[in-house]
Amino acid sequence: MFTWSWLFGIVVLAALAGPGRAQPSAYPANITTCEQFERSARFNPYALIDSMWKIFYFWSNNTELTPIVFALAGKSRVRKFRDFFETTNPGLGVEWEKATLFMNPRPGVEVLFLHASTPGAFRAIVKKEQRDKVRPQPEPLIKFADVRMKLVDRYLAMMCCEDMTAYAMAKIPEMPKTEEKCKKAAEHVGYQGYEGRSYLELLKYNDEL
Repeated sequence: MFTWSWLFGIVVLAALAGPGRAQPSAYPANITTCEQFERSARFNPYALIDSMWKIFYFWSNNTELTPIVFALAGKSRVRKFRDFFETTNPGLGVEWEKATLFMNPRPGVEVLFLHASTPGAFRAIVKKEQRDKVRPQPEPLIKFADVRMKLVDRYLAMMCCEDMTAYAMAKIPEMPKTEEKCKKAAEHVGYQGYEGRSYLELLKYNDEL
C-alpha cells in the first residue's frame, strides 16, 4: 500500500526524528474520512504557485521539513513526465489531459496531480529518484495516491486517502512560530484522528542531537 509518508521522505527523516511514531494498524474510531475532509472544500491551484510552502502540523508518523514548491502543469513538463511514465509503465491508461499541478516536496521527488472529481480531489502520480542506490542508478520509483487538498484561510491542507494521514502547510513567511499558534491554525483544517504534532517538535529534537 502506498503511504503518503513515503512521499515526505520518512526514510531520510527517521534518523533525525527520534520521537517519530508508527501509524497504528487500525484507524482511530473518530478519524476524518476523505469524504468528510473534502466536503465544501475550496481549492484554487493558482493560489499555490509562486510561493514556497512548509508543513507546520502533521497527523502522521513523521513529515518533511524542507520547503515545498508547486507549479502549474505546463504542457512541456507534462509531456516529459508522461514520456518517462509510459516507457516504464505502459498500458495503464492515465488521463493526462486532467493534469493540473506539479509538486516538488524534496530534491529527487516529483508529484503530478490529475484532477479527479470534486475541487481539490486528485489522483497523484509520484516519481521518486533512487539516489541512495549504487550506480548504475536504477529507474525512479513510481507510486499512485488518492489525495485531497483544500485551502482553509491562508493555509493548505492535504490528506492521503490510502493511510488517512494529513498535513497542514503555510507559505514560509506565514509559518506559525509557536507551538500554540501551530495548534490553533491546525484546528481550522478540519481533520481529527491521529495524534498531531508541529514541525517545532521535530526541530527541537534535531537541535538536541
